[in-house]
Amino acid sequence: MISKDNYTCPICLGVFVEPCKLQCQHIFCLSCLLNLVDFNFLQYKCPMCRNEFMNNNSPFQIDQETQILVQTYFKEEFLLRQEEITKIQQQKQNEMRIRVNYGNSYNYLEEEKNNKHLWTVFVNLDYTNIYDQATLNQMKLLDLIESVTFYLDETFDPDQIIIKYPPFQLTRKGWDVFSIPIKIQFKKQYKLNPIEIEHHLVFQNDGILKTQISKINANNIIKQLDEQKQIELQKKQKQVGVKNKQFWKI
Repeated sequence: MISKDNYTCPICLGVFVEPCKLQCQHIFCLSCLLNLVDFNFLQYKCPMCRNEFMNNNSPFQIDQETQILVQTYFKEEFLLRQEEITKIQQQKQNEMRIRVNYGNSYNYLEEEKNNKHLWTVFVNLDYTNIYDQATLNQMKLLDLIESVTFYLDETFDPDQIIIKYPPFQLTRKGWDVFSIPIKIQFKKQYKLNPIEIEHHLVFQNDGILKTQISKINANNIIKQLDEQKQIELQKKQKQVGVKNKQFWKI
């Protein structure tokens, strides 16, 4: 017999919703973890055993096997807890956490004499959970971006590169590693503060992927989306009105 105690989050004391298993094997709801960890995600501690982990890859992954078991054996409790989380997310629409994924890919160029290191620095945005994605009507977060600026070492000319369209990435050859400040500027209509991060190039294996959690004011985005809907609705109504006039003239 399956015990509900084994599928209860130690933080919220409800059944798991989007369960995430840490390296120490302790499991928590994704929303519970996101409320506890530091936003910069350079390192975090397990709320149970206090073991400390570095964020070398994507920080939290959903344990699909555990989630299926909860939905199968504790369906009612799962749906109730899921509804609670949805309500909380709706109340916190103006404080949405998003993933800022960044890093660099890497290739060693054996045939080159000097600049043997080919690298591509990149940045993209993603949701931390499905509830926020539903709140913004499945909008792609990359559509919020006006531009991404990469500040290269002064030995590069130009040393400041602005990318205005996805994919937001930059490829160069070089002879050594250095740190690249990155500034994500959002479109004016969404009234969001820019996000600034810094990435130190990695010339090992295939490169590196890092993740940082940042907050944005989703309320401004929702207002803008509602305004766009109203404008589109008015256009459709005008088009219908014009067609009706043409019909009666015939």
